[in-house]
Amino acid sequence: MINGLAEYKEKWNIATDNAIKPGLDAIRSALGELGNPETEGHFVHIAGTNGKGSTAAMLSAILQAHGKSVGTFYSPGIIDLHDQIQINGEPVSPEALGEVMRELSKIETPLTDFELLTAAAYVHFRNQSPDFAIIEAGMGGRFDSTNVIDPEVAIIPSISKEHTNFLGEEIKDIAYHKAGIIKKWRPAITGPLEGQAMQVIRQEAKKQHSDLIVPKTPYQGKLSLKGAHQHWNAQIALEAAKELLGTGYDAQIAQDALATATIPYRFEAYAEGLIFDGAHNEASIDALVETIQAEFPGRKVRIVMGMLKDKAYENVLRKLETTSGHFVFIDFDNPRALPAEKLFYASNSKIKTIKNIYDILPVNGYNEVTIVTGSLYLLSTLKRPDLPFLDHFSKGAKQLESPEE
Repeated sequence: MINGLAEYKEKWNIATDNAIKPGLDAIRSALGELGNPETEGHFVHIAGTNGKGSTAAMLSAILQAHGKSVGTFYSPGIIDLHDQIQINGEPVSPEALGEVMRELSKIETPLTDFELLTAAAYVHFRNQSPDFAIIEAGMGGRFDSTNVIDPEVAIIPSISKEHTNFLGEEIKDIAYHKAGIIKKWRPAITGPLEGQAMQVIRQEAKKQHSDLIVPKTPYQGKLSLKGAHQHWNAQIALEAAKELLGTGYDAQIAQDALATATIPYRFEAYAEGLIFDGAHNEASIDALVETIQAEFPGRKVRIVMGMLKDKAYENVLRKLETTSGHFVFIDFDNPRALPAEKLFYASNSKIKTIKNIYDILPVNGYNEVTIVTGSLYLLSTLKRPDLPFLDHFSKGAKQLESPEE
């Protein structure tokens, strides 16, 4: 489900399928009808399990600091589809997206929802002509609908188990999908990958005659984004900027940009005592646990979470339970959402609570730090202006505890 897409489909009478259908035939056919906007411009393609959004945001900040205009296509959105398609950090306006959808309504090739949004991004970037466009793959890479470009640089920050029902159970299978964004004679940049994953990436880079760049150490400078893993993402962004800017690259400008670069829901302080973090798989939960321990040593922590059905939620719970014994499990409006009761009964925490999304209440004062995590869809729902979540949290209210087991 892509928030906000339905109204455009209804207005322009566009029929789509919201199912996930990996493959490139449909998107290539549709883009052909649109004049192949994916062939116009200078692209960066990012695939990987974690770090895609942060790396894209940091690279965008560096390029903008050098005076370049930058388009970005994120997946998923924060509030709705408008913030998935951005120019210089500004979400596409409803008017501009409406014009794009009007054009898309004329094509004959049937598309899925994500294919439609991907096509919309490429059309918008053609219309706006940014100096660079950074494209984040939706799932996998090789057969993801974004993989129709010939990028100046391919970036793979990390690889771990995810979407195993589509990508395969083994790391080497998942790496095969990620490696599909590496293109002939174009450089590729990766983070520190485990043995099998790196082997697959190296083989693909060799096959494509791609110069593979693997940073040996993380970035050592100051970052706004919290967590040791962000320093690896920052170094990857720096390497990409060097490739894209060539002799125009200025190290001091890049460092200044990294010091202020931000992205929503990456250990974001949303209010006093309230952190939003979009960790949603085992690898990102590992990074979240490490960051909690580094940022809040000795503090009590409450975990507020909701997850999607296709995630390894029991493993995620075991990891998070090393930081807290107080959990709040939430139902949220998404067809792929895991029922809160399943998280409740899978948890080993001593205190377990289940809350409806409209009734999330704060702890007593701010003695505990509240970490909201598990799904970007949950976080974006909580940030909707029509929900009273932040007001309730700031004012304080009675907390409803879980029933006795």
